[in-house]
Amino acid sequence: MQARFLSIAQKELLDSMAYYEQMDPGLGIKFMEEVEETVAFIMQYPQSGMLLNAYARRVLLNRFPFGVVYRLRGSELVILSVMHLKREPNFWIKRT
Repeated sequence: MQARFLSIAQKELLDSMAYYEQMDPGLGIKFMEEVEETVAFIMQYPQSGMLLNAYARRVLLNRFPFGVVYRLRGSELVILSVMHLKREPNFWIKRT
């Protein structure tokens, strides 16, 4: 299985990483590592995420208030969003 971030999800990831890095040097790297660990977990257990609608699932990060929203397309894992949990919950819904 391969993972692919939508460009907007990649931007969310990088923007959030930069924010945490600015708040506390090194924290942005820890955020990125946790996202990478979460994606690796999803790749190993793709059906483990909470079903959000007919096609999308979400797995929460442990340390940060974020979730990785994804869908499966054949053997591809498509990351739809790296979403902050305090944000409008369905802002990503039109992403495919």
